[in-house]
Amino acid sequence: MRFGNRDDIVQLTPLWQGERFDDGRPRVPDDIVRRMRHVQTEEAWSVLRTHGYDRQFEGGWMNMHPDRVVAGRAVTAVFVPHRPDLHDYLMEYGHKEEGRIGAMNSWVIETLVQDDCIVVDLFGKVYDGTFSGANLSTAIATRTGTGQVIHGGIRDAEQI
Repeated sequence: MRFGNRDDIVQLTPLWQGERFDDGRPRVPDDIVRRMRHVQTEEAWSVLRTHGYDRQFEGGWMNMHPDRVVAGRAVTAVFVPHRPDLHDYLMEYGHKEEGRIGAMNSWVIETLVQDDCIVVDLFGKVYDGTFSGANLSTAIATRTGTGQVIHGGIRDAEQI
């Protein structure tokens, strides 16, 4: 298991013909990211469905800043329910083999760049483990200039 491995990312995105970041992620051009800020949800959803991307909409989100539009290059993170054996192994691997520091939620934040939008699947988890609070949200905002989409819990909502 390697986190953010260029070869794995390129293998998973073979249809991308454009520029890539150093880590292998497709680099959607800046002007497209800027133009997407003016696209309505229904318009984006229609284009996705036309190209075979069904079930790409999830409703019922809490929008903490309804006056802001969140659009950017998606950087996804998927978490699974805590298993001590898996957690301990991955933490040790990340720290020793990849030189990572802190907890796994900060590892993905460290990869973010301007115009990225972190999308986190925390399987709806709220109790005993949130993804971010005031400090990590500030790091996300500083790195990306966009925001975060989290299917799960956060803390320090008043400060985000």
